[in-house]
Amino acid sequence: MDTWSIKTFLTLAEVKRLSLCAELLCITKSAVSSRIKQLESQLDQPLFERSAQGMTLTLAGERFYQHAQIMQQRWEHAKADVKRSEHSAGTLRIATHNTLANDLLHRWGSELRRQDSQLTLHMSADYSSEIVTQVAAGTLDIGLIFVADATSGLIVEQVLSDDLIMVANKPHLAHQITAEDYLYIDWGWGYNAAHSERLPHLKNSLQTCGLGEAGLPWLLTNGGSAYLPKRTVGSYLQNRRLYQVTDAPVFKRPIFATYAREPHNPSLVNQALLALQKISG
Repeated sequence: MDTWSIKTFLTLAEVKRLSLCAELLCITKSAVSSRIKQLESQLDQPLFERSAQGMTLTLAGERFYQHAQIMQQRWEHAKADVKRSEHSAGTLRIATHNTLANDLLHRWGSELRRQDSQLTLHMSADYSSEIVTQVAAGTLDIGLIFVADATSGLIVEQVLSDDLIMVANKPHLAHQITAEDYLYIDWGWGYNAAHSERLPHLKNSLQTCGLGEAGLPWLLTNGGSAYLPKRTVGSYLQNRRLYQVTDAPVFKRPIFATYAREPHNPSLVNQALLALQKISG
């Protein structure tokens, strides 16, 4: 595999300028052009076209882009695997949805390291669809997602459950929460439907947010109320910076693990699942 041509293709697709691509890779513009022409010759398709925006991908280039990313990632993983110590227990690549990264990802990783200090561990965070794509491509071993994607060749099983609870900056009952001070967070379709049914008076909130991670800092800065994962607000409830609205409904958000039906290293995937059981117990 010509890894330099793949890297050049990905870099040019990102920066869209031959001169900048050459500068970033510390090569000449003619070398960039030569590598791209080599790829185009091998694929028998033009990958770039000149436009007002610079070098933009053709339809064939757009289709090749994801394959190139996967090839680049696999090459980096292969290099790391070859270089690892003979005493290493192996390489495990795990990922969680972005909203699980601040606490669950490092707890999961810490438990894996505690179980095996020789394990080579790579951790990342992304959205559910991207995690599924990477697991299917073999660039991730196992990921935690919120959407039970039934992609062929993958196993998807519920391993945890997120309790979403209503919290406020002052003690309140549910009927005292108003749309003026309520931050509606979009936690996904299932949650949205249940929220509309159980709390119809809050569906026209003046503040809405599509990024779950922004909910906690918003409340701490601006006050009001919102639904947040119970696992993230425990310390704030204890020191009374936030209060649970105890008579408000609790919404459960299932968390799924996804991994290949025939993983590259089944024992490490099983180890990751056991670690999840440990931190959720």
